[in-house]
Amino acid sequence: MGKEMKHFTLRAMGYASVSAAAFVTALVLSSELFLAASLMSAALFILSLSLYPRRCEVTREMEKDTVFEGEKVRVSLNVSDQRHLGNLEIFDRVSPMLELAEGSNLASLSPGSRGFDYTINASIRGYHRIGPTFLRRWDPLFLWFKEEEIGNPSQLTVFPRISPGRAGELILKDRKYRPGDMRLKRVGLGKEFHSIRDYTTTDPFNTINWKATARTRKLLVNQFEAESVTDVMFILDSRLVSRVGTIRDNPVERCIRFCASLSNELLNRSNRVGLIIYGSSVNVMKPAAGSGAHDQILHMLTNSTPAGQITLGASITYSLPYLPPNSPIFILSALNEDPTIRDAVKQLIGRGHKVTIVSPSGIEFEKGVYDNKVIPKYVLKRIERDNLLLDLRAVGARVIDWDPSKDVIWAMEEVWK
Repeated sequence: MGKEMKHFTLRAMGYASVSAAAFVTALVLSSELFLAASLMSAALFILSLSLYPRRCEVTREMEKDTVFEGEKVRVSLNVSDQRHLGNLEIFDRVSPMLELAEGSNLASLSPGSRGFDYTINASIRGYHRIGPTFLRRWDPLFLWFKEEEIGNPSQLTVFPRISPGRAGELILKDRKYRPGDMRLKRVGLGKEFHSIRDYTTTDPFNTINWKATARTRKLLVNQFEAESVTDVMFILDSRLVSRVGTIRDNPVERCIRFCASLSNELLNRSNRVGLIIYGSSVNVMKPAAGSGAHDQILHMLTNSTPAGQITLGASITYSLPYLPPNSPIFILSALNEDPTIRDAVKQLIGRGHKVTIVSPSGIEFEKGVYDNKVIPKYVLKRIERDNLLLDLRAVGARVIDWDPSKDVIWAMEEVWK
């Protein structure tokens, strides 16, 4: 419970002035009428004070405390012990990064009211604070009020948005070159056809090849190639120079949403996923699988703040002990203002890693800031970026040049082609 402060309004001062003036006039003129007016004003003061709202508790209930970007959360404020004739004014402080979708976080409650609701739109990832609550208690005539800060703030965790492929799944044109499960040239429980053999009593009926059975007049079953999982590493550029554009849409946010989406797909396919984030420091998560790995990745991405100037080369040098041998690596970066990119990618490829670079074009985001005007500075940066992408492809990396007009789903489908 916060410290309570009492305030008088101009109306109260007006009532007091009129009452005092009427009383003085009654004494000077010996007027019973003015005396009655002054006594009536004093009685109103006393009556208003006697009906003053007593202290009460306000509790906050959130529909859920963990959501993804773009989801809405309903917040309810409930008032207890309001058995009086006073009025309450309640303001629930909300992080400026959150938007009000329905209702208002400021409400005036008449006597007998029990609370109010409002809905917020979680449009930006992060750990957002809701609260504390400011309470203002008025007397029935709104002559004075007391205000205080009550309750503890609540935390709303907003994870990056996870985008599926079209029709709810990724479109895989060629499973052979995709990251994730790798087919082994031996019989097992997979999806790719391997061979046909004679039926045994332990074989499930759904593996029977009815066409081959009809042709040979004996039961034959299909065999499939076994599948194995692999470790996939993501390297995310979270430097301050990569935050070009708006607070909601810039290369860093695009990379974070892409990482959240693709890592979710890989984990759902029983792969192990690791994450390296570099900016002001280098944070490493070793490859792991399951829902625990998914939660850890989401929390790392949610907590990531663009800052610092650590280069890709320095982050890879630090992270080499954590990189599984020959594992696929995704580098998510705008590729700007980093002279170590070429050597770092060449080093990874030389160690047997298959490197895929997903690069939202920072200069295109910067161009959007200038209302898409083509200036000489943009032309020079465009040429430098094109040359860099050619060099990276020449050393063996697969590079996806991500135009800001394309969404995350497009980038994911480009990866899985």
